[in-house]
Amino acid sequence: MRFAARLTGVLLLIVGLAGCDKAQIAQLASQNASITITVVGTDAELFNVWDLNETTNLDMTPGPDDPTVYLYCEPVPVGPLQPPRMIPVQAPWQHSVRVSVLRADSTEFEQISDDLYQSSTSNLTPYDNQVIFGNNVGKPNLGIMAGTCTVSGTSCQLDIHCTGGVGDVCAGFVLRTFVWSSPRQMTTVNRTVVLATSNPLNDINPQTYGFRNGLCSVSVDPGPSSVAGAPQPFVFELGKGDTIKVEARKAVASPPGLVNEVGQPLTLIEPVIVGRLAIDGVNITNLGGDSSSGTLVGDGFSFFYSSR
Repeated sequence: MRFAARLTGVLLLIVGLAGCDKAQIAQLASQNASITITVVGTDAELFNVWDLNETTNLDMTPGPDDPTVYLYCEPVPVGPLQPPRMIPVQAPWQHSVRVSVLRADSTEFEQISDDLYQSSTSNLTPYDNQVIFGNNVGKPNLGIMAGTCTVSGTSCQLDIHCTGGVGDVCAGFVLRTFVWSSPRQMTTVNRTVVLATSNPLNDINPQTYGFRNGLCSVSVDPGPSSVAGAPQPFVFELGKGDTIKVEARKAVASPPGLVNEVGQPLTLIEPVIVGRLAIDGVNITNLGGDSSSGTLVGDGFSFFYSSR
């Protein structure tokens, strides 16, 4: 009886599949594919980083006048009187990309990415996301009054709000207290650093303090990591027997907005862009063609993969 019941179930499944059209069968066999393009082979400057926030306000009442938590940065030198340390990073880099599919029942490739994707100004690879804990020393809390303040070799802006007096003559000055917390290390192309806000300890003279002491970045936001404005990865459906082709090329210039301490474009070693294909969440390594570019300006790659 059990065998007969199982046989009946198999026959019903066959009959059910026979009643499906080709589109429905293809849908049953389809896979979720995703493409991510990243950059490797370039370096960026490493910073010691702290959160900096005010704990005592100008009126000497509980709570800060300025609730913003600023990012305070100091370069990590290679050694005494040596240049800043550089480490390998994944930098936001512009590129063009085209994705095409040869369907199992077709003889020609069909472009499934928008033409906009072929614009190198519309696509950006991911930012460096390294956060290294425990490698930079703590800093003492900072109290600021009138005069000149130096802590750990870092000049800081002073607040000159009067506590009293007549006319332009002050009887005294109010103390502001700042504390450092969450010591860590990040690079110039970490998105948190790129978007850092100018802090009150260096606004007095950004030409002097600027990028290297206190202000993590003077960049314009290049925008989020994306493909033609949409978050990476590029996701699509791949049917059984379909062949995917991915073509990408680096832009001839580094991303907009990333600048050094004197406002010039940030110098990064010309990178290699790498394309990665995942099927149902599993990275595919047996790709045809090349999945990474060369190191020259404007180099690209082209690879394909056939679903079975």
